[in-house]
Amino acid sequence: MSSLPAALSDLMMAQQPIFDTNQKLFGYELLFRSNNEEMANVINGEDATSQVLVNLCIGITELEAQMQKPYFVNITRDLLLSDAFLPIDPNLIYIEILEDQKITPDLVEAVARWHEAGYRFALDDYHFDPSYAPLFPYVEIIKIDVLMTDPIKYKTHIQALRQRKMTLIAEKVEDLAMYQTCKELGFHLFQGYFLQRPNIIKGKRISSGVEGALELISELQNDSITTDKVSELISKNPTLSYQLLRVLNSPICGMTREVTDLKEAVVYIGLSQIKKWAMLLTITSTSSQPKEIFRFLLIRAKCCEALAIQEKADNSDADFMAGMMSGIDLILQLEKQMVFDKVKIRKEIVDAVQSFQGPIGKRLKKAFALEESNWEYIGKLSNEEKLTLSRSYGEASLWADGTLKNICS
Repeated sequence: MSSLPAALSDLMMAQQPIFDTNQKLFGYELLFRSNNEEMANVINGEDATSQVLVNLCIGITELEAQMQKPYFVNITRDLLLSDAFLPIDPNLIYIEILEDQKITPDLVEAVARWHEAGYRFALDDYHFDPSYAPLFPYVEIIKIDVLMTDPIKYKTHIQALRQRKMTLIAEKVEDLAMYQTCKELGFHLFQGYFLQRPNIIKGKRISSGVEGALELISELQNDSITTDKVSELISKNPTLSYQLLRVLNSPICGMTREVTDLKEAVVYIGLSQIKKWAMLLTITSTSSQPKEIFRFLLIRAKCCEALAIQEKADNSDADFMAGMMSGIDLILQLEKQMVFDKVKIRKEIVDAVQSFQGPIGKRLKKAFALEESNWEYIGKLSNEEKLTLSRSYGEASLWADGTLKNICS
């Protein structure tokens, strides 16, 4: 698994994705806390010469090189007005100008100076306040909190911004209905949890394709299943066999030689890894959901697995399974219980998914907390737990990115 940049080891970081109109990843807003809670999502003037800021910029640079997506970061008025140097390539970030700023000539002049140096700006939580107009020549993106500011009420204002060639981000898009409304109004980008909310139709029947996939996944959960049986099950599906061998021979699996046979692959990476990849490929090939949904779940599952390994749990594969099953309703658009009725899953995994019970549930809850930037919950963890969680989540993000490129290409 790819390593998280060492420069970020003292930061609790979450990356909230920003999507385009095709629900493809555009970039991330970087949400963070320092381990001692002094930094809270904002780079301020006092941090300008600190090692924390240097580390943050180094870390973003290394992450962007691997993720190849821009990051949105918040910096304060004091830092903008200072003579500080932000040690990062301007092309890697968008600087968000915080809401409720008093727009003064010196602020406009400072933004112009940073803009001249190559930095790109976004207005955060814009409320259609005309006093912000002097900043418009230097702003590429405007973010509108659609929970606080009804986009339908401000439809005319939104159209005026579009005519100025502004890129508009709908922020706090919490469900698919709001996503659709914002899309129809002409927003270009979308930020929020709308992709992580299942759109389940009550009484929906399980299709034959999904039924077959669930049967295979159920068989793979059998602890006593043999290599021969796994090979037999996978060989029944030529497409799955081809995809699995292609993934196993890709860099993401770290094989030192090419394999052409599943039994041979077991020797090199183990039966549990074969079962895991077979499950992932089966799920992704069965679902028609946007691949970014799989990114969420792969990060969550891998983070849980990494936490289990750190805690020396008996079976980290169970944690990975819990992470995946926690979002199976998103992938298949079926109620979780319908899936659990079809797939033979250990009770400890079901309990973890349904109510965060047991050690597996505790680790799953940690992953959810960082995913949703639940700083109140995270703040109650020990410093060691925070750092382990942050590193596990960060490395899981890199792993998920590489995995998606292999299984969805």
